[in-house]
Amino acid sequence: MKKKKSGEARLLEHIEKNFRFPGDRRLLLGPGDDCAVLRHAKGRDLVITTDEIVEGTHYLPRFASPEDLARKLTRINLSDLASMGDVKPVSCVVGSGLRGDTPPEFTIRFMKALKAEALRFGISIAGGNLSRARENHFYMTVWGETGRGKIVTRYGAGPGDLLFNIGPLGLAAAGLEILMRGSAAEKKRFPGLAKAFWRPEPMLAAGALIGREGLASAMLDNSDGLARCAAIISELSRCRVIVSPGEAVCRPELRAYSASRARPWRQYAISGGEDYGLVFTAPPGKLERIKKLLPAADVVGRVEKGSGAEIDNFNGKIKSFEHFR
Repeated sequence: MKKKKSGEARLLEHIEKNFRFPGDRRLLLGPGDDCAVLRHAKGRDLVITTDEIVEGTHYLPRFASPEDLARKLTRINLSDLASMGDVKPVSCVVGSGLRGDTPPEFTIRFMKALKAEALRFGISIAGGNLSRARENHFYMTVWGETGRGKIVTRYGAGPGDLLFNIGPLGLAAAGLEILMRGSAAEKKRFPGLAKAFWRPEPMLAAGALIGREGLASAMLDNSDGLARCAAIISELSRCRVIVSPGEAVCRPELRAYSASRARPWRQYAISGGEDYGLVFTAPPGKLERIKKLLPAADVVGRVEKGSGAEIDNFNGKIKSFEHFR
C-alpha cells in the first residue's frame, strides 16, 4: 500500500516543482535542499538558508526563556550551513512577530542573547524586521561562503554506501518530553536532555571537514529525526536506505531516561527530531578515513538498490517528526 504524503510533504513538493528559475544562472541550487546556493564570485558561492521558531508549534511559553529562543534560532540556522559541507558562516538577518503584551524586557534579553550567539559563532547581524503578531515567532536568514570543498547535497547517495550519523540521536526529543510533561525530579535528574533541546551544537567543523575531504556522497542535518533523514535521502537519491543504529549511538543519559519510562531508546533515536547533528552517506572504502578524521561518526545504516526507507531490527512504532501538528 502506498503511504499517503503528509500536508507538509505535499506543500514542499509543490514548492520544489514550481519555484524554479532556469534563467538565473547564478542560482546553483534552489528549493529541495537545506540551503540555496548562489554564485557569488569566482571560486566563492553564497550558501543561504532560513528557519524559524513559532510559539505553539516549536515551543510553549511556559518553558521558554528569551535566551533559549535566541540560542536555538541561531543554531538551527547554522546547522543548515553545516550540512552543506565546507561553508563558513558570514552574516544573518533576524525578524520577529511579537504579541502586544510581550514585555520590553523579554525583547531586550532576546537581543542580548542573540548578539552573544552571533559573536560566539563569528557572524554579524546585518539587519532584520519587527512586527506585531497573534503569536510570538522568530525567524532568521543566514548566509555563508563556500571554501575549497564542493557543496554536499542530499542527492548523491548510491547503492553500497554506508549511512553515518555524527551528533546526538534522540536527546532533544526526550528533552522536549521532559519540558512538556516531566516531573521536577526528572528535570533535575536529566538536565542534559532539556539542554539538548534548547542548545543544539551546529556541526560546522565536522561539516566543513566532510566537504573539504570529499567524504560524503549525500548529507543533511538531522532536524526531523533519523527515520525522516533516511526517507529524504532515499527519495532524492533514488535508492533504498536501511536504518540500523547500534548500541554505541545511545548516550548514557538517554539510556537511563528511556529505561525510567520503560520505552526503547531506539524510538527516541530513530524518530525524535531537533537533534541537529549530521546524517550522511559515504562509500565503504572511506570508512577508515572517516573514523580517523571524525571518531564520533557512527555507522547507522546502509544504502541499497530500490526505494524507500526501512528500520532494521526494530518492532516499535516509529512516527517521523512533523512540523505541522
